[in-house]
Amino acid sequence: MFLLNMTPIRFVIFSLVFFACFATAFAQEELPVLPKNAVEAESDFNMILLGMRNYDFAVQSGEGECLYVFRQPRRPETYSTWKAHLTFDPRHTRIEFKDSISNNAQMPRATIVSTPSGTLEITYPETGKPDYHFSQRNNRTDTGSDGSRSWVDPRRWLHIVDGKNLPTYLKERNFRILKSEFFNSFPCYVLEAKMDAEPLPDHQQDANFERIWISPELGLRLLKYESRFLRETDSPDGQIKKGTPSVRRIRVSYELHGEDAWLIKNGIVETLWIDSFGTENLVSRAIIETQNFIVNREIPREIFTVDIPDDAMIQVEALDKKLSKEEFHQWYDEIHLEGIRLIKNQ
Repeated sequence: MFLLNMTPIRFVIFSLVFFACFATAFAQEELPVLPKNAVEAESDFNMILLGMRNYDFAVQSGEGECLYVFRQPRRPETYSTWKAHLTFDPRHTRIEFKDSISNNAQMPRATIVSTPSGTLEITYPETGKPDYHFSQRNNRTDTGSDGSRSWVDPRRWLHIVDGKNLPTYLKERNFRILKSEFFNSFPCYVLEAKMDAEPLPDHQQDANFERIWISPELGLRLLKYESRFLRETDSPDGQIKKGTPSVRRIRVSYELHGEDAWLIKNGIVETLWIDSFGTENLVSRAIIETQNFIVNREIPREIFTVDIPDDAMIQVEALDKKLSKEEFHQWYDEIHLEGIRLIKNQ
């Protein structure tokens, strides 16, 4: 729920001022001051989470261009490149894909419209009629046909686990303040959680962990995330053995819009494995870039609806069958929230 919907309103105003002072105070230090005891540690951790939620609401809407690239160096034939125009408000997302290539093949142009009640994906093959697919995925922008498409939306880079915002995930995973250090010249809190795993030998007890670098200067944004774990099985090609240390790493930079709206400028997600000499070997890399974004302007609701021909058939995942436009309207209006519309001219 958005802070502006919380009551009483005096608490909202106090919170906004408090969190602004909270971040500014730490920004004036060379490094964030670490808590001295367990009580202070719990209090500081909760303040970080509340501050993160506060700044999450600073970007309410946006429109601009996104670029997504995926590569696997050991498998050069496996890669994807997506260019897309993204429009979003707090409850809706529309992505128009163009110039999309996957595994050396040009992909059909596509439109994805996501609402709180589901996601409609339209693909436009060069020949033939468009294909329509509706999926109930709790406002996720991927529909299962290509999970990489969801990563074109820069807001999803703040979701370490699909469907959970970052503060919720940090709380549920029992993260704690580990230390403070600089990353890319920004003073950061480093939070850590131990990852669940099968019993390990004593010398490997600290091998599985998650860490996240949070910058007070950048509105308590995530600058880096890293998880390290021991493989539980051999890789399919047999080259990476069970027990090999593996790493997933996210690095993010931001662009400031207005006074406190930080939107991702670019980010990199890498998966690596570490050999017996301590050398990191790259398995895959995904890159996102945003360009020409306009943030926090009013987005007409009509943007999040699409024109569909009267003779179109829509594949509905929940029903495992196709519905006509009229049947889809009837089913959709009965099942989903009143006032949420996907299709124009009904």
